[in-house]
Parts: sequence; C-alpha cells; structure tokens
Amino acid sequence: MAENIFERYQKQLLFKPIGLKGQQKLGKSRVGILGVGALGSNLASICARSGIGRLVLVDSDQVELSNLQRQMLFDESDIGCSKAISAADKLSRINSEISIEAFCERLDARNFRDLFGNCDLLLDGTDNFASRFIMNQQAIELGIAWIHSAVTASSGQSMLIMPGKTACLRCLIPDTDAPAEFPTVHNSGVITPIVTIIASISAATALRFLVEKHIDYDLKYYDAWDHRFSSFAINRDESCPHCRSF
Repeated sequence: MAENIFERYQKQLLFKPIGLKGQQKLGKSRVGILGVGALGSNLASICARSGIGRLVLVDSDQVELSNLQRQMLFDESDIGCSKAISAADKLSRINSEISIEAFCERLDARNFRDLFGNCDLLLDGTDNFASRFIMNQQAIELGIAWIHSAVTASSGQSMLIMPGKTACLRCLIPDTDAPAEFPTVHNSGVITPIVTIIASISAATALRFLVEKHIDYDLKYYDAWDHRFSSFAINRDESCPHCRSF
C-alpha cells in the first residue's frame, strides 16, 4: 500500500480490531455498491474514506435537486449529471489511492456477473425491492455476501446476507409482491438522519466482515425519530427458492 497509509488512516489503525493487518485487507478488497443515492452515496463515502481498495458503483439515475437533502456526495453543480460518475469523481478527490469504477447502468440478471462478479462484498444502496431481489438471487448463485439496507420516513434496517450461512432476503420477504404495499420514500418521505445512521450501521458491518469475515445473523432496525433500536434473529427458510440449494 502507499507509504502514507500511516498518515491517512492513522486513527483507524489505532483501532485494534483493524490495525495494520486489517487495513491491508481493506486495501485489497473489492466492494460493489448498487445505487449511489441516499444510502449508496453515504456507503460509498465511508468505504472510500476507510481505504477499501476497489469500489464498483452502479446507478442509472441522474442527480436531481430533491436529492441534495440526503445524498451527501452531491451539490448543486451535479444536478443533471450521472450519479455514478459524479460520485466516482468526488470519491477520487477524497481518496486518490483507491480504484473506482462507475457504471451508468440499470442492474438486471444479465449484467450482474459482469458488474459485480469479482467483488468480495456487495452493498445495497438502491430504493426498490425489484433490484434487491435480483441482487439477492444473483449474489447467492455466485456465493457473494451482501448487505441489505433500506430506509423510509424515520426508520431503516440493515442485514448481512451470507450465502449458505444466513437467511436471505427471500427468507425475510417470501412474497416478492409484498413490497408493493410497503411504505416508500416516494409516499412516506425520509429524513436525512436515518439515512446516515443506517448507512453507518451497514458500513460498520462491511468493515468487520472484510477484516474478520465476521457474520452477523441479526437484522438491525432503528427509528431515528423515536430513538428505538431493535435486533431480530432471522431464520433461514428451508423452502426458500433463492437459498435452499445451499
């Protein structure tokens, strides 16, 4: 790694569970992020600042004025520009020593392997369950761990999914039509604090997984308005169409 690792990551190196060996593991890791909006831009920022060596950003959307309330990497000059490319540009100026690939594409089963097939871990920064179910199925088929994150209104959740070890998204939500009835940011809004909180929870889970291969089996839920935190054990569904083969 670069000689200034000790200066750039000084405070992180002092954190004993990471230390120099952990920092070197982060530097060799490749993390894919689907969606570079509210959750995704916060996740990407933490990953870049923490020294994850290679990032793959995938988002087909452009920056809008309404995004600036909660999407921390963007400013007014980015309006109308690609989120993935704008985010990559900002992150490269935050940490020029890491590699960042940006793709202005909409994820589907056909391009998943090309985009994310070589990643060590995937992060969910999207705002729709259709994309999440694609990520769930494809990541399981490729044996890639991923972290589900979601926010609406003042609450959100985070869950690590490790193929063959933990429950998957279909174990949690067996009916793929059910999310159509869920509250969304489009009908219930979202406040900025819950975005940064859930992104931070997921990012911390990611760092620990990359450094220690630690597997967290619980879904974490937090409501920032009422300050309520809960943790739920999610059991694998032996009949799950996505992960029963493991």
